[in-house]
Amino acid sequence: MPPAEAASPAEETVRDRVVSINRATLRSVDFRKARFDSFSLAGCVFISCDFRMIRFDKRLQGLFTASPPSIFRDCKFDGADLRRVRPGLARFERCTFDDAALDGWRAEGAEFIGCRFAGALGTVFFFGKPAGNTARVVQPPRKRNEFSGNDFRDADLDRVTFTLGIDLRSQRLPQDDRYVWLDRFPQRVAHARTDIIRWDVQEERIAAQNMLRELTVRLRDQAEVFASLMSAAGPAARVQTRVWAVLERAIG
Repeated sequence: MPPAEAASPAEETVRDRVVSINRATLRSVDFRKARFDSFSLAGCVFISCDFRMIRFDKRLQGLFTASPPSIFRDCKFDGADLRRVRPGLARFERCTFDDAALDGWRAEGAEFIGCRFAGALGTVFFFGKPAGNTARVVQPPRKRNEFSGNDFRDADLDRVTFTLGIDLRSQRLPQDDRYVWLDRFPQRVAHARTDIIRWDVQEERIAAQNMLRELTVRLRDQAEVFASLMSAAGPAARVQTRVWAVLERAIG
């Protein structure tokens, strides 16, 4: 039988390098050295794996959208560019995201336990309950996303939203005058509405009412809220300052 002919370089470039893994545990894998065209997996656990400085794209989306969901323990995503992927239903335990680019993330079904975030996160939404399409596909169904013990002390949270019942008391948040932390938020909003409606300047009154409405939608189901005092997308600085002041003193 004649020996098999070696594939030419041209043939090698057109062949798909596909990695397919099911229900496996991957430990201490350095994904910075991985070379493949697509990634298919289900129910895998990643322990102490290295994803630092990787520019994530559709090839790696399967890491986070796998079914059953992937679990990441003690993994490093420091400096990774994750803006082109979504966290899906993945579970992250004690992972680090120092200076990771997360802008655009809506973590509607992802879970974060004991993770560290540092640097500017960008526009990110963390959800305390499955939301959107994710709520319909999460298996097994659950009422809450576990979100606890995360360290945000060195993170820029100017455009980060904690919503749908995240327990902020179990997180480590920045101690900075740029942010406001309030408890009993629904009650404060109710009191603030009656105060704002009496403002003399109509333009400011309308802007404040719109801001309050936007906050109640964005921070839905939050007993406690943590937010930037000044939003670039909000009304005039004077209005934002007055609204937060009203909310702070609403019920002491």
